[in-house]
Amino acid sequence: MSGNSEALTVVAPDMVSKYESRFYYHGVGDIQLMWRSDLETNPFPVPLTGTRFHRIPAKTAHGVFDTPLNGVWGQVAPEIISSLKARGLRYSALTTARFSTVEDGVESALGPVVVWIAVHPGTAKPRDVCDATPDILQILSTFNISNVVVEWYEGTVVRLDGPPLMGIVRNTNAKFGLSTPFNTGLGIPIARQADNVQGTVTLLFKEGKTRDGEPSDRVLALTNKHVASINTATDYELDTADPEHVLVCGERRLELAITEIEEAVAKGFRDCVSLLEEVEELEKALGTDDEDTQALERKRNALKEKNEDHAGLKALFDEVDGQWRDSEGRRFGIVDWAPKIDVRVDQREYTRDIAAIAVHLEKLEKFGRNSIDLGNQYTARELEDRFWPLESVRLNRRIPASLQLPIQSILPRRRLLNPDMFDKNGDPQYVVGKYGNTTKLTLGRYSGMEGYICTEFGVESREVVVYNYSKTSGDFSNHGDSGSLIFAGDGHGLAMLHSGMPRGLHNHVTYGTPMWWVVKQVCIKYPFAEFYDIVYTVED
Repeated sequence: MSGNSEALTVVAPDMVSKYESRFYYHGVGDIQLMWRSDLETNPFPVPLTGTRFHRIPAKTAHGVFDTPLNGVWGQVAPEIISSLKARGLRYSALTTARFSTVEDGVESALGPVVVWIAVHPGTAKPRDVCDATPDILQILSTFNISNVVVEWYEGTVVRLDGPPLMGIVRNTNAKFGLSTPFNTGLGIPIARQADNVQGTVTLLFKEGKTRDGEPSDRVLALTNKHVASINTATDYELDTADPEHVLVCGERRLELAITEIEEAVAKGFRDCVSLLEEVEELEKALGTDDEDTQALERKRNALKEKNEDHAGLKALFDEVDGQWRDSEGRRFGIVDWAPKIDVRVDQREYTRDIAAIAVHLEKLEKFGRNSIDLGNQYTARELEDRFWPLESVRLNRRIPASLQLPIQSILPRRRLLNPDMFDKNGDPQYVVGKYGNTTKLTLGRYSGMEGYICTEFGVESREVVVYNYSKTSGDFSNHGDSGSLIFAGDGHGLAMLHSGMPRGLHNHVTYGTPMWWVVKQVCIKYPFAEFYDIVYTVED
């Protein structure tokens, strides 16, 4: 490297040379030294002016054990913090460390104990922390602690729980439909961290207050008990000593999402190359009989849009590939309540297959309300034709052009028994949809009457029944879709999906628990629950 005399010289108000500031923690991390108490007695090795090659020693941070400071740190640290506050210094971390250095392949012995202090970036100058250092050394001396170095740097503590869920993008955005597994639209794909069993979020609600009436800022997500818990035959309440973690996206769903984005990036690149070739051909024709300025302008505009789309998709791929692969970073929340699966809760004999997940609030920075991101499989007009085939029924009903469908209400029992929709032949029907982890957006036909089912163990229950939309539409649900909200096209919640009847490669029928009854059970457990302006009635 080149020896730059300016970089090696201390220039006010830096206190420490730029070279030392940058390389002092080489090997530890991308942090820069602001000041250290042994600056004069322990000079940092710098290259001589004109030196072409200089090997920078690499440091490793170690813990501190069996020193006099260990026994009194619980008393010393609060006093140091008080001294920092008295000087108006905004510390972000106060820790201790010892460093070893590797030079020419040889690791040195551990250095002295370091009281390692980080201040929030931009809140203090080197002179400020230099002036505060004698106070800290005096506190250490009071406790008969010597041979300790105080070192300062800038840094902010950032929770390493992964990125927040993405915001929902408009259907004009190239990311539309591809970012769905990572955004705040309902149908969020989830998985137990313990064994990667996958499912889907039904909807979210605010606790509002605890059962004791104390204010609560917690947000909880509904899903199935069999998605949240391995043991479905026992009641579960949050165990803070051994919490059950739930992730955004299981491994299978994550890899599928990354593959889909990667393929879209590759296709976008090919489209850009193709359009560029067309633009070049049209440009060559300028001034000839084949000149077509209108076509050239359109192709240039198309190329510009395609380049923007490709850049957006590449950024999405980089974000997902770089930030969402770590399972620790995908933690969505912890199971708060998961009563055993039961069909004898009351006389109605519906299946109680419910769990509530306390969501990490950092994941919900961009969450506004319960809405379904309908994805890019259909246009709004195509969905309207499927939900409401009869034109007279369709007149006053609309799927938002943005394909973001707000959940407005929970259908009461009477509406489930008396649908007000018809097919093209005038026969009553109720087309419903769901967005799930595995099969994404699918449409189906609500049976109109409750189904009575009996398991192989003789357990009987009553269920909402949904059949596949048609032979060519694919299955309404499959493994991994458990917990999905079954909804009507006008944004009414119908049922919580929990099971089906797979035969061979297909599942022809889907079962769910009426949402009005699910909400009733939730309100018994969380009496002050607020469902983000969803209208509902608690029925007997």
